Amino acid sequence: EAMIFCLVHKMDLIPKAQREMIFQKRKEELEHLSKPLKISCYATSIWDETLYNAWSKIMSLLIPNVGDLNLKLKKFADHINADEVLLFEKATFLVVAHHMRKAHSDAHRFEKISNIIKQF
Repeated sequence: EAMIFCLVHKMDLIPKAQREMIFQKRKEELEHLSKPLKISCYATSIWDETLYNAWSKIMSLLIPNVGDLNLKLKKFADHINADEVLLFEKATFLVVAHHMRKAHSDAHRFEKISNIIKQF
């Protein structure tokens, strides 16, 4: 079964107070137009982490054994007593899987880590 992903882009141009409402409206329109197929929608912008996060989610949805990867990352994190463990895709450095044992306040950390790793 095919997966359909819709990125509703340029959300940064919409006032913050209206973004969620407008995104939900666009999402409902797209869901209606795509029936009976199911779609996944993401609100994105090139000016923040939303585009990176959307592509990371899409990438992980396309990997058939991502649940196994997450379980193995959990075991690995528990074994080494790590707060968090990430698995990046080699070519794009998108997050494929991760396990978090301790809450983090930085919502941008995956993209920041990805950019740091790309430097090497």
